[in-house]
Amino acid sequence: MYIEKLESRFPACLAEDIKIIEATIDLSSKHQSYEPFEVSFETNMLSIPARIYTDERQLEKLKKLSLTQKEMVYCLYSRHHDGFVRERCLREFVTSNNSFTAPYILQLLGEYVIEIIEVIYQKREILNKENLVSYISENPEHYEKTRQRVYSYWDCYYRRAYPKYKRGVNPKGECYLDYPGIKMVKYINALLSSHKL
Repeated sequence: MYIEKLESRFPACLAEDIKIIEATIDLSSKHQSYEPFEVSFETNMLSIPARIYTDERQLEKLKKLSLTQKEMVYCLYSRHHDGFVRERCLREFVTSNNSFTAPYILQLLGEYVIEIIEVIYQKREILNKENLVSYISENPEHYEKTRQRVYSYWDCYYRRAYPKYKRGVNPKGECYLDYPGIKMVKYINALLSSHKL
């Protein structure tokens, strides 16, 4: 049996919240979390899993947790192996003002489930832009990898639905510039440019 430990998933300032969460929900699983990646976050090194396999029914036990603690759990479950669970959890923290949500939002942008990417793009105007820009400034390599993944997943899975067109030729219907991942990357690029002024 594997127990998902939270201390490496969130900044050290949330240690008390982590204790409460671990005492409230069962984070055990038959499988170890998959391919964690490291990011820098406000002087902390975080290790965020690509996928976790804990029971999603644990999300029913969050009533006694604070808002911050709930958002921590939703962030963790946004790494769940089930895409429906990832989308459901993203909706709970995508507009959060808690800065620890930024790496989780960015990671979801770089995945292949278009419904999840659409949630991020649809909420772009009300997500915490300062947190996202600050996180990307601290982790430019994570953003670059995410940006590359957006274009790669478009190429692998969505090229037919959002075809590329030749310069000077008006597209008929939607084109690759309408793909929500590419639109979000362009939106983030504009945010990053405006913060360099």
